[in-house]
Amino acid sequence: MFTVTSSLLDAVVLSVVAEEDTYGYKITQEVDKIIGISESTLYPVLRRLQKDNNLEVYDMEYLGRNRRYYRITNKGRILLSLYKEEWQIYKDKIDKVFEEKPKSEKGKNVNIGEFIDNLKIPEKIENLKLDEKIEKLKTEGIKIGKKFDEFIKDEILKKDKE
Repeated sequence: MFTVTSSLLDAVVLSVVAEEDTYGYKITQEVDKIIGISESTLYPVLRRLQKDNNLEVYDMEYLGRNRRYYRITNKGRILLSLYKEEWQIYKDKIDKVFEEKPKSEKGKNVNIGEFIDNLKIPEKIENLKLDEKIEKLKTEGIKIGKKFDEFIKDEILKKDKE
């Protein structure tokens, strides 16, 4: 799991509250679905966002008790907009890295799916889906005492020599 920074947490909280005025417990539940967070972590964030005038609070009676509601301010909407822009830039950069094809030892781009399809693998797994083939190759690598990535690297080196 990736580390959640305070900026990302602020952005998620502001986004949840921007949808509708809501109370702390419900915010915790919504944020927890997205990034996994406890109430003890969330409430200091809500207080800080309120102190910085990104959220405002008001109390409303609910079943005979006061419930504290949070509402995003105009300053909070501006901050959320900036967070969304920054996130898109960050996401695009990460997506670009993840979309790059792995390279073989000689620097050629290798499509893992095509590579695995071209391996001399037993016919019994020839018609499996890519993820099933990878699982099978992991198993085969373990059987010969190698980690999967070492097994694949060796296979790439063999292909490069051919």
